[in-house]
Amino acid sequence: MGVVCKKITVAVAGPATFALMLRIPGWCGRHKITVNGRPAGAAVTKGYARIRRCWHDGDTVKLSLAMPVERIVAHPSVAADAGRVAIQRGPIVYCLEQCDHSADVLSIALTKKARLAARFDANTLGGIVTIEGTGVVPSAAGGLYRRAEELKTRKVKIKAVPYCLWGNRKPGAMTVFLPSV
Repeated sequence: MGVVCKKITVAVAGPATFALMLRIPGWCGRHKITVNGRPAGAAVTKGYARIRRCWHDGDTVKLSLAMPVERIVAHPSVAADAGRVAIQRGPIVYCLEQCDHSADVLSIALTKKARLAARFDANTLGGIVTIEGTGVVPSAAGGLYRRAEELKTRKVKIKAVPYCLWGNRKPGAMTVFLPSV
């Protein structure tokens, strides 16, 4: 799944009571905060977890932000993306680039059950986290038009890279929102 962890060590001259405010980003659906190894029980209000207590020198706060691979959808007013999903991990939106795929990236769809996994790829763009899984593409066999129930698909491996990095390897098509089937 992936988790971002940050550790804060409190440095105070003597015991001091104050509130420590930790930012919990909107993209984070699950987080964990501990103080000295124990759950902090801090409620999140307006994007901040507030931990008010008497702090001692050397107290440690650990914040873990879950970064699972997720499918996101556009607002219903974005007609071009209706029935499509994008891939996101933490705050990063991903895209498919043609240079990573043998099938036309504009024809790749994601099934609702397709498993997607984050993987560090040291050989791409100097080392990045990619998202890998399986998509489907429609078979070209058959006439120009056919009944929907006659449509056949084949599985293809997919590799998604952070959208902010696309266009830095080879020229070719790119897509963010994929049909969801």
